[in-house]
Amino acid sequence: MNEKALKRQMSSRWALLVLGVILLLFLGLIYGWSIFRSPLQSEFGWTDSQASLTFSISMMTFCLGGLVGGIINKGKNGFRINLIAAAVLLAIGFFSASNIQSLMGIYLSYGVCCGFGVGLGYNTAISTIVKWFPDKQGLISGITLMGFGFGSMILGTVAGAMIQSMGWRVTFRIFAVAFAIVMVVGALLLRNAGAEFVAYLSQGSSKAVTPAVEEVGAAVMLRRRNFWIYFVWAIILSAAGLAIINSSAPYAQLFVGENLTLAASIAGIVSIANGVGRVIFGGMFDKIGYRLTMLIDCVVFVVASLVLMASFATKSMPVLVIAFILIGLAYGGVTPTNSAFIAYFFGRENYAVNFPIVNLNLIFASFLGPMVGNGGYMMTFGAIIVFAIVGAVLVFLLKKPEQN
Repeated sequence: MNEKALKRQMSSRWALLVLGVILLLFLGLIYGWSIFRSPLQSEFGWTDSQASLTFSISMMTFCLGGLVGGIINKGKNGFRINLIAAAVLLAIGFFSASNIQSLMGIYLSYGVCCGFGVGLGYNTAISTIVKWFPDKQGLISGITLMGFGFGSMILGTVAGAMIQSMGWRVTFRIFAVAFAIVMVVGALLLRNAGAEFVAYLSQGSSKAVTPAVEEVGAAVMLRRRNFWIYFVWAIILSAAGLAIINSSAPYAQLFVGENLTLAASIAGIVSIANGVGRVIFGGMFDKIGYRLTMLIDCVVFVVASLVLMASFATKSMPVLVIAFILIGLAYGGVTPTNSAFIAYFFGRENYAVNFPIVNLNLIFASFLGPMVGNGGYMMTFGAIIVFAIVGAVLVFLLKKPEQN
């Protein structure tokens, strides 16, 4: 590769990173369901479990969309197909949600259409952007995942203000148009890194790449004991985080009353900490290894739950903020650990498909978490402690096999 072309691509990749973060900021709104949940429950009289099922469905279809997106993304223009499909699904989903009159309507619109669309876009944005930075994989993975984590904070706060000023139906319609435009622009501007550019940077990287324990495809990975132990760990830790995320805005309203905008802003603290936690735990994995990283995450969950109990008992806003920061950091630690664990134990050659498979843990977690979260706040906080203790036990069952 000539020097002129190299400099041009070195410069343009940072612009593509900004584009990827913007895409993920919008897509991260999928975690902001609790903002829409309160006004919908007020209007239709749905129970907590009925409303929570919407979030569970969206998480399930998000995982399936990510898996399908990973397969499609292997093609030359797969990223473009994924983003156009995401634009269509998100436009249909949000617009349909604005016209719903029944519980099934919100399940199909927000839960199925929006969830699947977000999954397609999420996988595409991350896998495409990371290819441009073989020399900075850890940093770029953390930045992109942080962008996704910040989505529900930024857009959730905006959504809360819009709902109060113009109602949830108009808010959904505006989002239908906005998401479609952003995804289409992303499809037009995003592009894959050339093989020659990637090879050049990989060879010139000053940091040696840690070799994987083994390089295996999905079929072999699914026969590995370590995969299933880790998969269960990811389910219960993700469920612990989702139990709070699903009810963060309603819980915040116990402290601020009916001010939905303020409640959304406070609930958004979880999203900010979630984004920061992804960078912290991703770097921690590289520095201290999988076992200590996973154990520390379990400990943070326990501490977060104890502080949540204290916030409920004292009704103290500062204690609530600390609790939301801790639970966000803890939940943020799961996603980069998923990524790093799969790459380290099962290799990078089949990462595009293996990673979405481990992310399927969210299907189970998205039902388990909200179900636990509907049992009362103190019961929820106690369940998180139990989940974290079980997770710590599972960590000690992981054994690194001999390298092939």
